[in-house]
Amino acid sequence: MKHSFTKVSLIILFIAIFARLLGMFDYPLHDPTEARYAEIPRLIIETGHWIMPPFDYGVPFWGKPPLTFWMTAVSFELFGYSEFSARFPVFLLAIAVLWLTYQFAKFLQGEDKAVFSSLVLTSTALFFIASGAVMTDMALCFCVSLSMISFWQAIHNQCSKQAKKWSYWFFVGLGIGLLVKGPIVGVLVLLPLIAWTILEKQYVAVWQRLPWFKGSAVMLLIAVPWYIAAEIDSPGFINYFLVGEHFKRFVDAGWHGDLYGVAHKHPRGKIWLLWLFASFPWSFIFLASLISWPFRKNKQQTLAEVAKSSWHRYLLFWAITPMVFFSLSGNILYTYVFPGLPAFAILVSEILSLRFAIESMQRSKWLWVTALIPIVGLIFLTILIGSPDTFNFEKNQKPLVNAYQQSRSSENSRLVYVGRRIYSIDFHTQGKAKRTEAKQITLTWLQSNAVEDYIIVQKSKLPSLPKGVLQACDTIKTYRNYVLLKERLTYE
Repeated sequence: MKHSFTKVSLIILFIAIFARLLGMFDYPLHDPTEARYAEIPRLIIETGHWIMPPFDYGVPFWGKPPLTFWMTAVSFELFGYSEFSARFPVFLLAIAVLWLTYQFAKFLQGEDKAVFSSLVLTSTALFFIASGAVMTDMALCFCVSLSMISFWQAIHNQCSKQAKKWSYWFFVGLGIGLLVKGPIVGVLVLLPLIAWTILEKQYVAVWQRLPWFKGSAVMLLIAVPWYIAAEIDSPGFINYFLVGEHFKRFVDAGWHGDLYGVAHKHPRGKIWLLWLFASFPWSFIFLASLISWPFRKNKQQTLAEVAKSSWHRYLLFWAITPMVFFSLSGNILYTYVFPGLPAFAILVSEILSLRFAIESMQRSKWLWVTALIPIVGLIFLTILIGSPDTFNFEKNQKPLVNAYQQSRSSENSRLVYVGRRIYSIDFHTQGKAKRTEAKQITLTWLQSNAVEDYIIVQKSKLPSLPKGVLQACDTIKTYRNYVLLKERLTYE
């Protein structure tokens, strides 16, 4: 039975890793999120602005600290500009989060449940998608997980040397988090810790087991030098980032101070609905198990008795903190639930084993459910690769950029695109394409050089091009709602 359990687990893990790797190579960068977070590191390399990453040429990016951008930039330096190299650092972080989750679950539950907990996390919809997507949320999840696990180990590890090491790793996680997303890491870590400490009355242990003064010094030493350097390099950053991004964004659902995107206005409390689908399918399974608990045949433990367990409560506080905190905000994204997923995965393993009286996850049919999301992901990517036009929601403009690069007869050919900024065009042309307005593309502009010019424009904006421009161009390629026009060098 042990051999069968291990074999099935490895097969599911292989499917999940293979599906994510396949998507990292062939799935286009989602525009705007992924393409934007890939373009910023590319600009870091081109401009040499490592202290304050650029959002555009001459425009600093004050929206987030730079650690994830630095990681992506290093990946570009090692592997070149591609979808894979943009996503590879996030994939490594996902492996690190899985390893931390497995080790912590093993400490709490034993090996069988630890393996199952890791597979639950891997097969949670948001984690599976984000483990191969260019976003900062996986890095934040890693930092929160490192601090939360380190705190527990510092309090409960029987080996004093190990406990001391874990106590410092708690502050390292916070310090790294300040370089990933800023002070929000402290909120997501300290809220559940304070709640657990008060409920368990562990004030003395928490005070004695963690080096609050030395550890805080380590945390500040990791993060503060960059904040000082960033403010010197780009005055105004700290006011925008700390006041705007960490206060106004959450209290004002329609905050208009965002320099880099748009407000994601939602009804307050909707974060719980987003969690329900981000944690699919395990959110539904978890809630159904809790609801049906009173009707189970095995009455050895009531739900109230389970809730009295110290580590169960610890995991519950960790898992729900993102939703509790962001319930107060109307400016939210579904990825905000991410930091609580590792704790949720361990809770799922525990609640299923108790609800169905499973002594060992080796005998659990729930193991096969962990293959659901990876298999769906693999099928989706297979269809997308085999028939790219099956799905019509992809915004990435790489096909038009490729058509431009294959059609041009000279490196001096110009490519412009009309309307709002399209990050995928900027990334795939390495900043050589220029954004413009329709009225600026005139016959005089087309005739201002001796090589052909190219224009990417939405179909709906074709009539707004100045008179004679359409007659002077040929349509090279149509993709989604956009067309690529090529100037004819001989025209009337």
